[in-house]
Amino acid sequence: MNRFIILLAAVLMTACNPTAKLPNIQTQADAAFNQADYNKAYTLYKEYINVAKANQVNIDQALYVKQAQSCAQLNKIDEASAIYDNLLTNDANIKYISEYAQMLQSNGKVDEELSLWTKHKNKLKEANLLKLSTERIISLNAAKSQHQAVVDTYAEKGNVNLSKETQLTYIKALKALKKGHAAIKSCNLLLKEYPNYIGALEWKAKYYYDKAEKRYKYEMNKYNKKKNATTYAYLRRDLKKISADFRIARDTFIKLRKQDPKNKSYIKYLKNAYLRLEQKAEAAKMDKLLK
Repeated sequence: MNRFIILLAAVLMTACNPTAKLPNIQTQADAAFNQADYNKAYTLYKEYINVAKANQVNIDQALYVKQAQSCAQLNKIDEASAIYDNLLTNDANIKYISEYAQMLQSNGKVDEELSLWTKHKNKLKEANLLKLSTERIISLNAAKSQHQAVVDTYAEKGNVNLSKETQLTYIKALKALKKGHAAIKSCNLLLKEYPNYIGALEWKAKYYYDKAEKRYKYEMNKYNKKKNATTYAYLRRDLKKISADFRIARDTFIKLRKQDPKNKSYIKYLKNAYLRLEQKAEAAKMDKLLK
């Protein structure tokens, strides 16, 4: 009888005081979260938040973080974003920006992620977050073909050591802005640090080849329109300058082939460079490899 009375009293207390059930809800929610049962965790955390808010009970920020993570796992992106945005109003929670950004990145939210990093970049103090922020802002602007924004962000990086991939993105932005001299200078610096970085080697080889080929066709077209001894002398002078670029392209593609001997693209470029340099025997060797 006494046991029944105690149980009945507990039920009545819970009914009269909804907050009494909060510890049990959180325990169940945490257990579900730890077992990766995010549907159940989401439902329970939401119930906890609703009850707590209705009764002016303070909610631990760790619970909000788990609810945001549950939302992310369930692709409730807008709901997760709202929670993260609220958390980030407190500078002490800035560490959560990386998981928030990762969620946006995973869901292709380019504009939203860019806005996130841009909005909070002045709050970042830790080296790893500064590096991640700078690299993501550069990458996201590059994806939007915002080349000037890429260059501006790179210029503001300070002492942050960026990845070789991000440095190459900056180099490509410089070229897109028709700043070829600055781009090749930066590429050479990158290759000094990473001599075998294929991405930078390919960019350099193609840059010099395309530059030389474009100039070669221009000069030949100009000469063919007006052939005489004088224009021929000018042509020889200009072709000599152009050959220097073809040689750089050739030598860089040779280095690339050492890393990937069967790469057909490298072989085609080499064949054409050899032809422009009048190295017909070497061009013939490349031609055989293409058959």
